[in-house]
Amino acid sequence: MKAKFVCAAICAVLLSTLPLVSVSCESETASLAERVSYDLTVTVDEAENKTTVDMTVTVPNVFEEGLKELVFSFYPDAFTLKSPPPVDETMISAAYPYGINAGGYTFLQAGGENVKSVSICETRCRITVALEKPLAIGESAVVRFSYDLTLPLCNTRYGYNDFSVNLTFFYPVLCRYDAASGGFEFNDYIATGDPFVFDVAEYSLALDCPEAWAVACSAPETRSENGVRYYHSRSARDLSLFLAPDAEVTTVTKGGYTATAIHDGSFGYAATYAADALDVFSEAFGELPEKQFYIVFTPFMTAGAEFSNAAIVSSGLSFAEVEKTVAHEVSHQWWYNLVGSDQVKAPWQDEALAQWSTLLYFGKRGMKSYADTLLKGYSDFYNDYLTTQRSLGENALCDVNRATTEYRDQTDYFATVYCKALLAVEITAQSVTRDGLCEALSLYVKNNCLSFAYPEDLYDALNSYRKGAGALLRNSLNVSPY
Repeated sequence: MKAKFVCAAICAVLLSTLPLVSVSCESETASLAERVSYDLTVTVDEAENKTTVDMTVTVPNVFEEGLKELVFSFYPDAFTLKSPPPVDETMISAAYPYGINAGGYTFLQAGGENVKSVSICETRCRITVALEKPLAIGESAVVRFSYDLTLPLCNTRYGYNDFSVNLTFFYPVLCRYDAASGGFEFNDYIATGDPFVFDVAEYSLALDCPEAWAVACSAPETRSENGVRYYHSRSARDLSLFLAPDAEVTTVTKGGYTATAIHDGSFGYAATYAADALDVFSEAFGELPEKQFYIVFTPFMTAGAEFSNAAIVSSGLSFAEVEKTVAHEVSHQWWYNLVGSDQVKAPWQDEALAQWSTLLYFGKRGMKSYADTLLKGYSDFYNDYLTTQRSLGENALCDVNRATTEYRDQTDYFATVYCKALLAVEITAQSVTRDGLCEALSLYVKNNCLSFAYPEDLYDALNSYRKGAGALLRNSLNVSPY
């Protein structure tokens, strides 16, 4: 299978009943006229061993009067190995089982309407577009990029492996504008956690790849003509694309959602898990605007990773690990895609809610004892981490207010973001009841639907449900381990 990819694509808790809550995102926070739109054409050329991307991005100025420049992240640059590999050093062998190798890219065109210059930073994954004249509020800039990709052979979110081609954040994506600082916030690609802090946008894609390949895309497919597949989403936080030449496809429909698993023949049953999770979470937190969800089982260095309307899950997981991983990744459709948060400055905000949602899923599915076992496991991991650090004479920070870049290693990150923060959410659930926390979270979704939320927004939603609930979560998060 590896050889085929070289030829085809190398280039380039616990609840028995839930409140009947229905939250809709029909009233979007930004109209389409105010939303950044990406129009991409992706061509996979087997004969030339090349993946070519042509993109036009239209950026309406809703940021500041007299906008002079745009800043984009371009994460394929992280995989050129100008610096150490973009994974935690403890996971290099899992990420690069065939040895460390570099990807690459070549820009063929970069320009557009009212574009003065395009600067591609040689040391960071950053593209700066200077405008010919400052944009007034309501005016738009149109930027065009055309480039070839060479994909790395690796088990990461970006690249290709023995089963699939993973194209995630493979295009220049506009950085999120922060009004408080008065500029676009750029984040480097980081080895631990997620560097993806972006607003919802509109995406259109034309994909030209071999017809027999299975495709999972974060935007719904609209049609297929002359071997080209077309996709479109009005509101997604990213455009992700997974291509699998030799795959089985299993689809399950439940509660208005369609869950599709793309796998090697071993994980068709997981489509049912995904459909069940979509059903549980939509009842608890509100409906999703998109009704199609893909889960791709592929060699991957960790258990899983979330994207808009899609997730990848490691094909190396045991049967016992698959369901909890699927439930966790599905919940990110609420805690990432629907409600955005700063995954760099406050990584606990989406991960703690995803962890608690996983427990909620098992409770709803009649497996409360398993949910209790999971919760105890996370508690034990956290306490064991504290004990180990103390025995070594070192401090176990476990401060949830750290940015992702401030964690010492993957274990510190997991113990704090996935375990300690989960325990804080569970303490809050025990206080307001699990039904109550679901109601508060549904309000959190409603208030921040297809937008961006800060920790204060979560605290406010809890306080709106019950006075002092937000303070309880904040205090539980900040309690010292000593």
